[in-house]
Amino acid sequence: MKVKMIFSYKGTNYFGYAKQVNQITIQEVIETKLSTILNEEINIKASGRTDKGVHALNQVCDFIINDESIDLNKLKYRLNKFLPNDIYVKSIEKVNDDFSSRLSAKSKTYLYVITKEYSPFYNDLALYFTDINIDKINECLSIFIGKHDFKNFTSKESDTFNFIRTINSFELIEKDNFLVFKINGDGFMRYMVRKIIGTILEVSKSNIDKSFIINNLNSSDREIITYTALPHALYLSEVFY
Repeated sequence: MKVKMIFSYKGTNYFGYAKQVNQITIQEVIETKLSTILNEEINIKASGRTDKGVHALNQVCDFIINDESIDLNKLKYRLNKFLPNDIYVKSIEKVNDDFSSRLSAKSKTYLYVITKEYSPFYNDLALYFTDINIDKINECLSIFIGKHDFKNFTSKESDTFNFIRTINSFELIEKDNFLVFKINGDGFMRYMVRKIIGTILEVSKSNIDKSFIINNLNSSDREIITYTALPHALYLSEVFY
């Protein structure tokens, strides 16, 4: 039986989502707990990886359970009892065998949270940043919307789709002392969101001009930009199917 699981996590204490040798990761913790509860080896496949320190509000994965009589509501309850309090399972449901958390995804939304007022309570959850120029930021957002070649905005060495991705929407939400970048696209490569945000913040600080973005987007030459926003303010918000 194939099941789909939606879960959230605070990534502060983990070396990213995907399993790594001699490092604690989200995937390893969940697989270990599931395998213990179900008394069989469980391998979960997620919609995508998140980097060290990055969080997820609604990550999605799928996995196979041999025992089709298992009560999925009880499994959810037991799993949450076993998991550490920085990982929480929101739902588990049976899906068709052809469902894939990664390949069936149509788009994803990421959030990047900035606080204009320093607080030690936000250290792992938001980026403290004061050089904010709303007009410059908004000018940058529209440049990224549409289908583009993002090879200079990712550290990925090669790509099946030739680094082409489509950004469906990109907006800046202002609320109290917070600014939230909200970006939705058909797919994101390694460091892509963080490099996009990092570059925009450099424009906001007047270290570079928006022409830098125009010149590096769809560029025929590969020269990976070095501006990369810190990971702790990034959230995988939702995966759409």
